Amino acid sequence: MAPVGIVSRGRVFHGWYIVAVAAITGAASGIAIYSFGLFFNPMHDSLGWSRTAISLALTIRILTGMFISPVYGPIVDRKRGAMILMVGGGVVLGVTLVLTSQVTQIWQFYLLIGVAYGMSVAALSPQVVTPTVIAKWFIRMRGRAIAIVSLGHNAAAIFFVPLTAFIIVNFGWRNAWFFLGIVGFILVVPLSALFVRRTPEDVGLLPDGREPSDSSGTPELNARPDLATEHDWTLREAARTPALWLIVVGFTISGAGLGGFMPHVIPALTDKGYSTVVATALLTLFSILIVMTKMIWGILGERVQVRYLIAVSYFVATATMLVMVLVDSGPLILLFPVFYAVGGGGYAPLSSLMWANYFGRGSLGTIRGVFLPATQILGAFSPVFAGYVFDVNGNYDTAFLVFGFCFAVGAVAMLLAKRPSAPSRGVAHPAVVV
Repeated sequence: MAPVGIVSRGRVFHGWYIVAVAAITGAASGIAIYSFGLFFNPMHDSLGWSRTAISLALTIRILTGMFISPVYGPIVDRKRGAMILMVGGGVVLGVTLVLTSQVTQIWQFYLLIGVAYGMSVAALSPQVVTPTVIAKWFIRMRGRAIAIVSLGHNAAAIFFVPLTAFIIVNFGWRNAWFFLGIVGFILVVPLSALFVRRTPEDVGLLPDGREPSDSSGTPELNARPDLATEHDWTLREAARTPALWLIVVGFTISGAGLGGFMPHVIPALTDKGYSTVVATALLTLFSILIVMTKMIWGILGERVQVRYLIAVSYFVATATMLVMVLVDSGPLILLFPVFYAVGGGGYAPLSSLMWANYFGRGSLGTIRGVFLPATQILGAFSPVFAGYVFDVNGNYDTAFLVFGFCFAVGAVAMLLAKRPSAPSRGVAHPAVVV
């Protein structure tokens, strides 16, 4: 428990402290994901592992997250559940990455990065746990709150990719893993224990920091009836809606591109003749740009139907894949970070926003946890697919074209996923009273 006074009716709504903590833990969970491409060549040179073999660790990580998320989801819906998950995830994260610095066999790498790191990422990254907690603390300002949280994951690229590259070049890849583990532990454990709580109601507050006297409505709520009331769907009710299955199909297919592209960006760029410095700079530029685009997507999500926004972001991601295939050299490669920042920037805030807006707060963790495995199955194998394509063809062109097609199909599915009508037994909760 946090000391008395940590959660209070002060000037700053406690939900914003949780947003900050969730963003920081998201950055910690992403420090090895965004830096992963930097380890391909040095670990190959040191241990003789192929890119396919190294990429398999990412597949195991995603599969681990898929299997553990249905367990995590219901825990998030329980009091103190999110705090316990995040503190535990921080401990496992730190220990895992420190131990990774000592691996000598591929099975050790799979056990640590695939299984242990996968369990920690599922508890810390903006997939199930943290976006569910944020959705419970916000309704009217949910879009911007979730967008801020999702920025943490990209902060890992802005700050830790260049730093990790520096450590690898000057001190070796083993010291880089060790460093990431220590930093991850420090960033996650203390803050999660002090600040994370399940819902505002648990500590005598209301969503968005509203007071009960504000329940008559605001211009924002009157202009958007879908934000003024929110129905809490059960898992059974949600599973009976066409919208849920269209969402699952859209996220599943597009997940192939999201899961397979980023781990291979740096080696794909260096294979085209760009130096490691330039490749790292492009990824850092992407991460800086995505910070801005995520906030824009999040705020737009409070005003525009989220399915239209996700479709646009996916179509732009398709254009990014074409850039990576068609551009072999020169300054046109700058289109990659620009396009992908716009396209990929929409996924994290808008997907979390879609689940929350469509199915409410009450069983959100359970619903997301149960269906996350389906939405990540293709993303689990796409890094290995991309590595295999490279090992066979000597380039990533075929893989990136397939990823572009997946984004386009996902966009169409999202356009068809209309928000479902409330179940007949549902009780509408005023956005400022829930």
